[in-house]
Amino acid sequence: GGTMLPEQLDFAVRSEEVYNQHRTKIPGYKQLVRDDTNELIAIHKDSYKVITHQQSYELAYDYLSNHFHTDDMTEQYRVSNKGALMAIHFRLPAYSVPYKGSFITLEAILHNSYNGMRQLTFDLGYYFMLCLNGLKSPLWDVRISSQHKGNKEVTFERPNTFDVNDRLRTVSNTMEKWSSIPVDNNELEYQVDQLCLQPTEQDKSHVNQRHRGYILDEYYDNYSRQFGKNKFSAYQAMTHWSTHYPSDSINTRYDRERKVANCKWFH
Repeated sequence: GGTMLPEQLDFAVRSEEVYNQHRTKIPGYKQLVRDDTNELIAIHKDSYKVITHQQSYELAYDYLSNHFHTDDMTEQYRVSNKGALMAIHFRLPAYSVPYKGSFITLEAILHNSYNGMRQLTFDLGYYFMLCLNGLKSPLWDVRISSQHKGNKEVTFERPNTFDVNDRLRTVSNTMEKWSSIPVDNNELEYQVDQLCLQPTEQDKSHVNQRHRGYILDEYYDNYSRQFGKNKFSAYQAMTHWSTHYPSDSINTRYDRERKVANCKWFH
């Protein structure tokens, strides 16, 4: 790795004042513009602090280099809203244990945005890699985040409680434990309904049927056949949905991943 962002993320941004159609300045606001194309990215209150993609990438890269073995580290980028929103996955193969014909490994994910959709976040956690489809199952461990406002300098501090190999064992023990807990279909479907709740004004208990069907299909046709009818398979089906259910937005996928991570059933 180096500390270079891919081209579609490595553009300078600048702040300008905002005027109305009568050429009167609108106080309290600024616009964020791409320096290369002069395209408007977003309009923000003056309190909004620009943290550039390059800056956040360097923070993440330095953090990983200082605290972990980063030999063979790989990076993957996702971009949406014309570069205003980005997610970078760093995979650290130096921290892996074999599990069920695949392996559990350490990954870090950096998010940043220029359009106010996301604060700067850096999540470090273990993922179960299913070679079949590259499925990742986050068991979130460390999270560092910073809002785009205030005048404190943005830094990533290492939490002192983090023993990386210790956590790796905990995660594989948890997976083992879940594999030994049988799940009946009623219990599973109740939990899936909870996960796919999308209350509306009229119907507080509305469940998104497409999402529900997607998870249950993954469970019945795929994971439970491979790993048995247990909590491990249920978790894989849910994380499969959070990672693979079609969506254009990095945000939506992120929200689904948080939902699974916060699911009381797995705590």
